[in-house]
Amino acid sequence: MEIRRIDSSYKDRIVEIFLMSFEYFEPEESEFFFSDPSLWEYVWGAFDEEKLVAAYISYKYLAKIRTKPFECRYVEAVATLPEYRNKGITKAILLKDMQEAIEHRVTFIMLDPFKHDFYVRLGFGLGFESLELTFDYSLLSDELKDDSLKLVSGKLLNNADMKRLIEEARKVMWETSRYTEVLEIAACSQEIFHKKDLFGAVATDGKGTPHGMMIYSKKERKMVIEKFNFTDLAGLYSLKRFLLNHRDQIATFEMRTMPPDFPIELFFHSRWQAGKELKMIDASSRMVRILDPLQVISRLMDTSVSGSVVLKIHDGLLPENNVKIEIGDGVAKITEAAEDFEIEISDLVPLLTGRLSPIGLWRHGRLRKGSWKNVPWGISEIPEKVCILESIFPKIVTHNAL
Repeated sequence: MEIRRIDSSYKDRIVEIFLMSFEYFEPEESEFFFSDPSLWEYVWGAFDEEKLVAAYISYKYLAKIRTKPFECRYVEAVATLPEYRNKGITKAILLKDMQEAIEHRVTFIMLDPFKHDFYVRLGFGLGFESLELTFDYSLLSDELKDDSLKLVSGKLLNNADMKRLIEEARKVMWETSRYTEVLEIAACSQEIFHKKDLFGAVATDGKGTPHGMMIYSKKERKMVIEKFNFTDLAGLYSLKRFLLNHRDQIATFEMRTMPPDFPIELFFHSRWQAGKELKMIDASSRMVRILDPLQVISRLMDTSVSGSVVLKIHDGLLPENNVKIEIGDGVAKITEAAEDFEIEISDLVPLLTGRLSPIGLWRHGRLRKGSWKNVPWGISEIPEKVCILESIFPKIVTHNAL
């Protein structure tokens, strides 16, 4: 089996493999995505002689973690012909992509998996949180503030004004959001403007600065909101007013990829009423692979904390990451000192992104010192070293706002 980079001349063959692998795949909707040149920098193929049997698409983007930008690779799609599955092909391609990314000093690889446990074994960990909200129109509260913002809405396809507003809103979100905003390649960021069923709405002030935006579709009295972002409460109330204005057209709403700190109390008057209920589903899915733990720890740690902790990292795929790192007193460095804790590279992910706290990881037996069986589950005194690590990497609200 040969693995090598491939170009757009293989587009039709890749589409065939995706059709055999993903029941939700629509070639017509993906035409712009596959046709954009920006997509084809890091596309890999596995060949049985000259037959393409697996395809792997990744691309580089910038992602903010704890408000700091990092160059990453995002794995967009991985597919293998049915008769070639369970032969280690995906793992082999992923390792090729990782090795090349490391050579270019890329620090993270990210993906949205269909099979979490497979990627955990390859060192990925769940890094960010996301909610999906489904509710009846009747649960929306009519509480509104005088936001004095102008809201413009319209179809995204062939609409230069809406495209300009959405692009400006994305720029503002990247610059101001505390969530995990990203900057994508054109093949991804521009794809929404080529889908005929998508609409946009943007709330701006008198200077034209966006305070909120949403991207949505509607069908059979249901509105599906793909993106809902706001920079302040004025933006939130302006978008809420827009939803309330659909009383006669929309019966139910589905809001996807919502942050875990979304202000439920400002949006709904009840979580259930007259047989209707607000359904909240944990839709967290984005997984992260750390390629250079020392570099990432050095950039993300709180350097003002006194005291240090030695972490011994286990990485079953990249042996160079099997190191002990001393963290604290403003620096992170490789050490030969005795470790305070051991941690898998996959469990290092939620610690660094802030999705899980060091105390939480310790209680779960994933930040280990001795036997995991001896970790108290009830109320107990937290070890001093765990408290130090808690100060260096405090838990935060994470949200992948892609």
